[in-house]
Amino acid sequence: MRIKILSRSEVENGAAEGADAVISIQGAHAATNRQLDLALAQVTGNESARLLKLRFDDIGVPRYRRAVGPTMQQIDAAIAFGRLVRSGADFFDGPPAAPPTIAVHCEYGRSRSAAIGLALLADFLGDGREQAAVNALLRLDIQNQMQPNPFVINLADAAMFRYGRIDAALSALSPRYMAWRKYWREIRTQSELQLS
Repeated sequence: MRIKILSRSEVENGAAEGADAVISIQGAHAATNRQLDLALAQVTGNESARLLKLRFDDIGVPRYRRAVGPTMQQIDAAIAFGRLVRSGADFFDGPPAAPPTIAVHCEYGRSRSAAIGLALLADFLGDGREQAAVNALLRLDIQNQMQPNPFVINLADAAMFRYGRIDAALSALSPRYMAWRKYWREIRTQSELQLS
């Protein structure tokens, strides 16, 4: 399986062309974007089975009021979608001739999409290969800007019963992720203190 991590604007400009399926991650309260919808329809041939839409924000803490974080159901849906694409069911006549490609996008192609992409890679490579999954993701980060969403990573660890191994591998190999995780932890702590 191949993964493409993209921003919304990259999808709108055709960077997802050639992908067998797309996971589109938008904010929980994002307005309808006609240009994005048209680009997604073109990539998927308007086949709903080739598109998974997820709506969540980077973080869901009271300080950000309307922000809605990821849920376990959304992570489970993304992993199940990845498995469905890999199996070729509903996409190809029989098993795929080449490894299928899944394009995953969020607004900037850095946090939510990188985390979902890592979850797909970890599932594909299997239990015990978390470091290989992280390395595969980091090889996609040509501009050195990915900082996978720590909430998604924690949920993916739990969904696949990895007991923190994805987070540990990412922490060991990505200083950027460590800084991002610390940043969101501090925000969450501050938010909880404000509520008490």
